[in-house]
Amino acid sequence: MSSLLVNAVGDVAIEMVAAASLAAVASVAALGACTHKRRHGDVETAAPARKKRRQKKKVAVATATPQHDVVVANGVAVSTEPVVAELKRRAAADKWRHKIVYTFLDDLGRETVNLSFEDVDRAARKVAAALQRDAHVVKGDRVILCYPPGLDFALAFWGCLYAGVVGIPVYPPYPGTLAKDLPKFNLLVEDSGAAVVLTNTTYHLAIAQYDEEDALSLTADDVAFFQYSSGSTSTPKAVMISHGNLCAQLKTWESIVPTDTMVSWLPSYHDMGLVGFIITPCVAAARCVSMSPISFIKDPSLWMRTASKYKATHVCAPNFGYALAARKTSDKKAAEMDLSSIKQAICAAEPIRRESLDAFTAKFASTAGFDPKTFNCGYGLAEVTLVCTGQDPLEPRLPTLLDVNKRILESQRKVAVVSSKKGKKPDATEIMQLVGCGKPMPTFSVAIVDPDTKQPLEELQVGEIWVQGPSVSIGYWNRADCTKEMFHAQLAGEKNEKNTYLRTGDMGFLRKGEVFVTGRLKDLIIIRGRNVCPQDVEASVERAHENVRPGCTAAFSIEKDQEEALVVVAEVKNGSSQETLEEICREIIKTVLSEHQLKCEAIVLLRQKTIPKTTSGKIQRGASKTHFLNNTLTKPLFTYRAKAAGSGNLPSPATTKAVKDKSPADANSAPAGEIKSPEEILAWLLENVANEMAAPADGSGAATSPATIDPNTPWAMFGMDSVAIVGLSSDLGEFLGCIVSPSAFFQYDTPFKLANAPGLATGDLAGGDENDEQGGASSVQTATTVEEIDSSCFEIDNFPEVRGLFGQMKEFESAGLRVPFLETLTPEKRRMTNFNTYNYLGNASNPEVAAASKLAIEEYGTTMSSSPIVGQTQVNVDLEKALCTFFNAEASILFVGGWVSNVTTIDALVSKGDLILCDALNHDSCVSGQRLSGATILPFPHNDTKALERMLSKLRTKYRRVLIVIEGVYSMDGDIPDVHEMIRIKKKYKALLFIDEAHSFGTMGKTGRGICEHFDVNPNDVDVRMGTMSKALGSVGGFILGSNTLIKYLKHCAGGFVFSVGLAPACGSAALKSVQLMTEGASRTQLLQERSKYFYDLCKKHNIPMGENTFRGAPVVVVMIGSTIATAKASEYLAEKKVNVKPIVYPAVEEGKCRLRFFISALHSTKQLEDTVTSLKTYLQEGLTNGTSKTVVSATTTSSTVAINTTEDSGFKTVKKRKSKRKKTKTKMSVA
Repeated sequence: MSSLLVNAVGDVAIEMVAAASLAAVASVAALGACTHKRRHGDVETAAPARKKRRQKKKVAVATATPQHDVVVANGVAVSTEPVVAELKRRAAADKWRHKIVYTFLDDLGRETVNLSFEDVDRAARKVAAALQRDAHVVKGDRVILCYPPGLDFALAFWGCLYAGVVGIPVYPPYPGTLAKDLPKFNLLVEDSGAAVVLTNTTYHLAIAQYDEEDALSLTADDVAFFQYSSGSTSTPKAVMISHGNLCAQLKTWESIVPTDTMVSWLPSYHDMGLVGFIITPCVAAARCVSMSPISFIKDPSLWMRTASKYKATHVCAPNFGYALAARKTSDKKAAEMDLSSIKQAICAAEPIRRESLDAFTAKFASTAGFDPKTFNCGYGLAEVTLVCTGQDPLEPRLPTLLDVNKRILESQRKVAVVSSKKGKKPDATEIMQLVGCGKPMPTFSVAIVDPDTKQPLEELQVGEIWVQGPSVSIGYWNRADCTKEMFHAQLAGEKNEKNTYLRTGDMGFLRKGEVFVTGRLKDLIIIRGRNVCPQDVEASVERAHENVRPGCTAAFSIEKDQEEALVVVAEVKNGSSQETLEEICREIIKTVLSEHQLKCEAIVLLRQKTIPKTTSGKIQRGASKTHFLNNTLTKPLFTYRAKAAGSGNLPSPATTKAVKDKSPADANSAPAGEIKSPEEILAWLLENVANEMAAPADGSGAATSPATIDPNTPWAMFGMDSVAIVGLSSDLGEFLGCIVSPSAFFQYDTPFKLANAPGLATGDLAGGDENDEQGGASSVQTATTVEEIDSSCFEIDNFPEVRGLFGQMKEFESAGLRVPFLETLTPEKRRMTNFNTYNYLGNASNPEVAAASKLAIEEYGTTMSSSPIVGQTQVNVDLEKALCTFFNAEASILFVGGWVSNVTTIDALVSKGDLILCDALNHDSCVSGQRLSGATILPFPHNDTKALERMLSKLRTKYRRVLIVIEGVYSMDGDIPDVHEMIRIKKKYKALLFIDEAHSFGTMGKTGRGICEHFDVNPNDVDVRMGTMSKALGSVGGFILGSNTLIKYLKHCAGGFVFSVGLAPACGSAALKSVQLMTEGASRTQLLQERSKYFYDLCKKHNIPMGENTFRGAPVVVVMIGSTIATAKASEYLAEKKVNVKPIVYPAVEEGKCRLRFFISALHSTKQLEDTVTSLKTYLQEGLTNGTSKTVVSATTTSSTVAINTTEDSGFKTVKKRKSKRKKTKTKMSVA
């Protein structure tokens, strides 16, 4: 059974990777249901008076009867009530229920999700309900929490606590390292015994009821969650954190009050992120503003900018976070910040460096008001739930800094403090700089113990750190022997069996009661807050090359530039040539980077039998480290150091392509949207990699000369780890003006390959085999034999996109809604006030138009039954002439539809080697034509003529033709472009201008002649104008207006004309009569514009939220609602009021920006418009109050597992014990 479980979860893991790779913001977008644009503080009250506490103060007499049981630990009273009770109370209390507790930001620091206590409680209840009902979990069962960065994790975690099950935080495997991550993930699942995986690849709606019995019966001894500690991937260890552990740990955070704001980028699967910034805010009623760790790595200054913006009181990060923020924040940005509100800047999780604290203080103290006394340097580990020592937050002071004699400390395990003589600093090679980690926190006791004799040591003596307290975990899951050894240690001579300690494995000493950490008893490597087992790295090194001797490798860390860095020392087989040694180093670097996301700071290759070992043959990592630092390793054969990697220390493979040394002059300030050539991209990459390698890590001092970089050298050879890759991908994206995923650096593993990657410069990176002559075309292997091909590859019912569509439909049904599309227009609906049809002038129901259509059928029949190239009916010829006369054009061409008019015309005008600059909000028909043409496509920001001109100024000479594509009226937003500017720009840069006037012909301008008349410009200045007959003309079909030359060319070469049936005579005749009526007078157009303005003004008067740029008088007015379900419910509510308007929902528009689109017609009466606005106002007042806006449907579905119906706020699925190969896909539900 266990093997079946592993296989099932293995398949799921692949799909979860697909979900994770979408990006953090996409994952939280599905939580848009809970987005509230409330200001922090709207429901807050003044902070209660806080009493200063003194550490270890005895509790003599209880001053009040507690509401629940308490225990006294180390002289401190600790509640035993599970934390879920506090969340439930706050969610039910009028004072707290609407207070925002969680906010999530995107990469630019913009709010994407706000969750109140009520939101969190509602979501948690629904997660718990689904777990109990559909997954059939019971109290104590284990559940994997596998989420990308975002708030989905928090909601699922609380749901687990509500259900009384044990949550296990696990990060989704990374796409680039599946070979390593999937086996590890499967091991964790197998070890934990979990049968359910929660993730956010599927969103459904669930019942709000759940059985509270499990949550109410929780005790302090029940396990709340697992925290998998670091260790060998072959033997994962789960630390069991009980509800009692959690309650005791929260005692250390009691200084946090409801008016506080916490800002975090820490991953939620890490104990610091989970306990400190998910659980604590809910219990303390504070607010937590969080962002993805990826957002921080991309832009480290965002962390402190956010802290300044939200007046943060608490921030927290490992040492490297503070160093990175200081290094990557410019003085100008720092001067714009205000960090005076910070009460605690918590630093823990890895060795703390004095240089990092000094650099952070230097950057933010004088300019941004940061107080270095707020640094709270602490010490903790997963086995104590989170933290066990730190500074008293109510008595701020500067961190304690010590210089100790390094030789005495290492040889005698004693502390000799070195003081600086006047005017003379101690020799850096003789001292060890240490930062104090504070005193034991409330409920904790700390002892320094000789690890061999187990005798307690005095102050200033170095020993193993032992910890005691109710926050210490109950042990490791299914590891009885290890639990006994680590969690039940006793001091020598101790007779009380209950007086036990946790052995931390860390070495340190006490000075005046403060803990100082000096290193590890064992050889664990800690880099950027990550615990890495050296045995794992050594195993990777031995696999990297056949000449590396098994069992003769040492991996350890050294301090470099305020951080820990990885060093590998390895023996190689005798007789290895210089070329082979270089190859070995390259393979080690690549393997360690790909399997562990770590860069090797140095690699030393030794002769056989020269690496330090014990008499029993065990590797001496400590001795290897000492010899490396002292440069006393025995006659190294080859030494690689990352700093000099590009300077000839480690030759790269022979260069196969010459590259220009000169980089673009404006390389770092390229305007957004500019398309760079492969040569320019390569020059930029080489320059930036060289500068990165030459720059000092702390950002101070003189930089070394830029290295000479071989463009065919793999990224791994530059010593670039995942953090560096993320940063470089972000910088490259800014340079190119588009998004570049970090995964591109894994897919194209050298600068030359990446620079020449198809679609990189346009943000449309193509995949496929690099040897595939078809370029972007690529194959996707789904099986090794025909028999293995899954049904999802050949049975339409099982196509992922088909199942996804049906899944989205079920989501509407689960919300009690009808699928709002493809409904029959019954007589009852025809009597409703209809805003769904674009019968702008009423011509579709005009008796004269209908009569003309009937007459054409009688004369010409129902269809041409042939292509128009063989001949046209007279009525169609007459229509072409009428269109030219009315819209002031030289010639026109007719098509059977508006969609095909755009697609086939754009395809005929441009091709490969040409450029299309299109508005970001172009209609699907324009986008489809652009893709079909084969031309390079580059969107410019909606209606941003300045951006368009910047792009043309850089790009025009690089392409044969440039086609600018815009619309007269944008049908999803109801706004219009600046045609004056568009014409000026197109003339200046000798481009072609294409305007889709589907919604502006007949509606804009004094007489309805379109957007050119509206702006009073010469229509002949526009190269191509497109119109449809289904809107103002009351018929079916499309047409293009332009010069005689253009139209003649299209009639002979446009596929949608030549290879299609001609326009039906009935349609042509109806359109002709409409044009004749419009020529006779503009009364219908003017009435339409009056009605549209009237509706617009009514909405504005009653504070109904319209589109931000909706143009007053345009025929389209959009009303913003929010989430998918809320918008669908608004549509149904209006239908009950006899108003027919369909919702525009995800994926047609972004989730959270769903809307109702009103097509205004000259046939609408003022009373109909007034009644509609009244109904809208009522819905917005009553519907939102009842919470209908807080629902959302995601179109992302996973068909490989049986999905649980879950909350609208959090998605997850069960893993049934069966194998599947179906893949995740995103399904689009078409919207008219």
